[in-house]
Amino acid sequence: MPDTNYPPPLDYITRGEFGALDAHVRDLQADMVLVKANQADTQTDIKSIDKRLDDIAAKLKELIGWRSFLLTGGIGVGWGVAQGILHLLGWGTAP
Repeated sequence: MPDTNYPPPLDYITRGEFGALDAHVRDLQADMVLVKANQADTQTDIKSIDKRLDDIAAKLKELIGWRSFLLTGGIGVGWGVAQGILHLLGWGTAP
C-alpha cells in the first residue's frame, strides 16, 4: 500500500498513479507553505514601508509654518540685516 494521508482502515488508494498523484499533492502543499511564508514576509515589509512613509509625511507637515519661514525667508532676511549692519560699520560693499 502507498503511504497516504488516510488512516489505515480507510486507505482507498490502491493504484500506483493515485499514489503518484498523492505525492504531487504533498509537493504542492509544501510549496504552498513556502509561498505563504514569503507572502507574510512581503506583507510585513509593506507595512514597515507604509509606516516609514507616514513618518516622513508627518515630518514634512511639521516643516510647514515657522520652520518653513526660517528655512526659506528667514535666512534671506537675516542675511539682509547682517549686510545692513556691516554696511553701517563700513565693512560692507553695498552702496
